[in-house]
Amino acid sequence: MLELSIGTWRVTIRRTVPQTTDLARMYDAAAWLWHPILGLLGYSRAYARLFAELASDGWLGCLRDGAKVLDGGIGTGAFSMALTKTIPNALEIHGMDIAPRMLARARDNLRRSGLTAQLRYGNVDCLPYAEGDFDMVMSAHMLEHSTNPSETVREMARVLRAGAPLLIVTTRADRISALHGLRWRYRSVESQQLRQWMYQAGLCDVRCYALDGGLSLPGPLSEAYIGRKITGGRAIASHPKEINT
Repeated sequence: MLELSIGTWRVTIRRTVPQTTDLARMYDAAAWLWHPILGLLGYSRAYARLFAELASDGWLGCLRDGAKVLDGGIGTGAFSMALTKTIPNALEIHGMDIAPRMLARARDNLRRSGLTAQLRYGNVDCLPYAEGDFDMVMSAHMLEHSTNPSETVREMARVLRAGAPLLIVTTRADRISALHGLRWRYRSVESQQLRQWMYQAGLCDVRCYALDGGLSLPGPLSEAYIGRKITGGRAIASHPKEINT
């Protein structure tokens, strides 16, 4: 809910949850220009810097040749492309999205980058994969659209193998994000709430990373959370280094 004061008037704007078909139409309409706009706004650069920092801190050591990675809400493929530029190993990329035109653009963008991916139309709330199927699951600016984000986090964690990382990039819960959310019909997730959902989904060592976009939009608008799936009731060895929280 957003409240604005204009003189003696107080205006309240309350969010209504959009249907999946509404979101798909909205993003399909933006699909043609989405990828170049992300580049102009600095998201591609910020994603690449994020993955470089995660690799340096030991989070991506599980991504050897043939490792399976799921990009939930893949959009036009920017997040996956940034990962593959950081990790030289041959990864098996899987992607899901509710917007068909976004998926088509992702396929074209990945192919032009020399990458192949298995892309599916569908909702991350109900993944068509077996438990423990992936070596990493990640999503960028998808969770804010979920009608039940805690269950979405749990579902992404379900398909992770034990010890594998879950990476979620979200918009910060502040006034800037609230205004931006009016256009793209999303609801920001509070930091403490997201951490709680990740722990409840069976993750440990949850950490927060700022997106380094320089003076561009990702810096003040977005942040990333990563945790490792617990095995046997406890975290496995090879913990990443302590970083900023």
